[in-house]
Amino acid sequence: MEKSTRDKNLQVKVDIDSRTETAPETGTYAGRETAAEAGTCVKTETGSETGTYAGTETLAKKKPLETEKEDGGWHRDICQGVLMAYFIVMALIYPLYAPGGYMRIGEVKYLFFRNVSLVTLAVLAAVLLVSVLIRRDRRWIVRNYEQMSVTDWFAYGYLTAVLLSYLCSDYKQDAFWGADGWYMGVMTQLTLVLCYFFFSRYFHWDMKWMGVWLTAAALTFLLGICNRYSVYPVFMEGQTDTFISTMGNINWFCGYWSVTAPVGMALYWCSDKAVVRMLSGIYSAIAMVSGVTQGSNSAWLVFGAVFLMLFLLSACGDCGHKWYRFLELCMIFFAGCLLAKILRYVPALDYNYGLFTADGGSLTAIALLNGNAALKGFLAVALIYVSSRWVSRQGNLSDRCGKQCKWVRRAMAGVLLAVLCTAAFLLLLDSDILQFREVPGTMERDGSLELAFNEDWGNGRGATWNCGIEAFRSMDSLHKITGIGPDCFADYVYDVPELAEKLADRFTNLRLTNAHNEQLTLLVNVGIFGWLCYAGIFATAFVRYVRKAGEQPVLYVCALGILAYTVHNMVSFQQVLNTPYAFILLGIGEKVYRDLKLAKERRQPCG
Repeated sequence: MEKSTRDKNLQVKVDIDSRTETAPETGTYAGRETAAEAGTCVKTETGSETGTYAGTETLAKKKPLETEKEDGGWHRDICQGVLMAYFIVMALIYPLYAPGGYMRIGEVKYLFFRNVSLVTLAVLAAVLLVSVLIRRDRRWIVRNYEQMSVTDWFAYGYLTAVLLSYLCSDYKQDAFWGADGWYMGVMTQLTLVLCYFFFSRYFHWDMKWMGVWLTAAALTFLLGICNRYSVYPVFMEGQTDTFISTMGNINWFCGYWSVTAPVGMALYWCSDKAVVRMLSGIYSAIAMVSGVTQGSNSAWLVFGAVFLMLFLLSACGDCGHKWYRFLELCMIFFAGCLLAKILRYVPALDYNYGLFTADGGSLTAIALLNGNAALKGFLAVALIYVSSRWVSRQGNLSDRCGKQCKWVRRAMAGVLLAVLCTAAFLLLLDSDILQFREVPGTMERDGSLELAFNEDWGNGRGATWNCGIEAFRSMDSLHKITGIGPDCFADYVYDVPELAEKLADRFTNLRLTNAHNEQLTLLVNVGIFGWLCYAGIFATAFVRYVRKAGEQPVLYVCALGILAYTVHNMVSFQQVLNTPYAFILLGIGEKVYRDLKLAKERRQPCG
């Protein structure tokens, strides 16, 4: 009798296990009732750099095809296919798309992005709706969106803030589509957030997609280098010195470059595959030469942020080869600066931007591209590289110095970070970027001093930043929370007489549509609530991806990309050539992070 009972219990367990099914080797798990969801144990192995999770041991036979379809796997396959097609269009076609040359290129690029994105989102929404209607078990909806990450919550908060800002806006027409030529209104903002959520739930990450993206970016950068040296392989109507490649204005080109260039640099730094490192190294060299020659000084901020972050990760990490790759990237950078300098002396080439004149570029550009700083930097880094390699090959010496060198590097990293922060603030004061100005007194209060930006700094960025600060101060309490509407910065500041007068004196007939600082612009457009949520998206994603990147190196790529975007936009703005790629990187990183977390849960032993 006791044996019979045990047999029945065993039969029940087999029946339960037979309903479980492991995920395929694509790294996607949702949409099916997995063994982890059924409360059973499976053993998995994390895959390679491609983000797949192969090696799962099944506990039972696969379901019949009918049961699998009923369980809803088909909708995930369709969504993955649609997102793959969208990624190819955005990565490969969109950067090179410029049918009318530079004539209204901003509007042409926006319409392409808007139409492709809206069609994609409509198809994805239709697939999900059909899946909801025809499936009997709708628990997959809860499973697919359960365990919301902190980044997800900030994204939902930003979505809410954008809608709230639109409802409270006095400029609803511009708030809906965006200012003419910029088009960063509520529709674009909603598109960006929805792209993040769809990529974070349905995109199937594979290294081949990175190859597609970087190939198109390399072509874009090469075209920019050619244009900068007065070589025009492709005729573009409206060609001037301030328009390069297929992007248009150098600030728009640099915006695209700020997201895509660090992706290849991070890939070279973190990849363990020789072929990937070789290709990403070539890409990094092209991207660096493009960055130092394109003309916008904001590129130097990106270089500084990326190299500082890679230095900190290399110095504080336990992997010695990361330190060597960081030094190799530094040598590639200095070699790129030397190449840019040498190309100036080629008879057939004529550098056509004012970067190499005494008053045409930043001090950094003049030192690296006009002087001998690049050569000295290359030799210094090469000496450190050779010395590090020699120490690592000395056997006993390497063992004795290993731990000490690691702690020395970490101490150096901490000291360097503190010194750089202090030096940056002192430099801002010493170079008159930050100034103390006198505020006139009134009947109620005496005059005082306040910290403000030098209005002549950064091609007038000091004036635009001061305008953004004063605009926020002049808003009422409600609009300080909700903002005056997405992309409505210009509508508001020109409605405030004092600000309008200052802007007319400073910029004459030019219309200021943003503060040339993404954070200040968002503070005015979507208020404190929207700004906090937007900053929370990028801050939490960066921290979470870096912490988890030891298990999946592609998270380093996503983290470095969004860091570079954030730093670049401290002196720039949202636009349709950089912000969409930042949100795609966020979505890819979140998908990889979720898959890693699910794989870890599936490896947990039974309690």
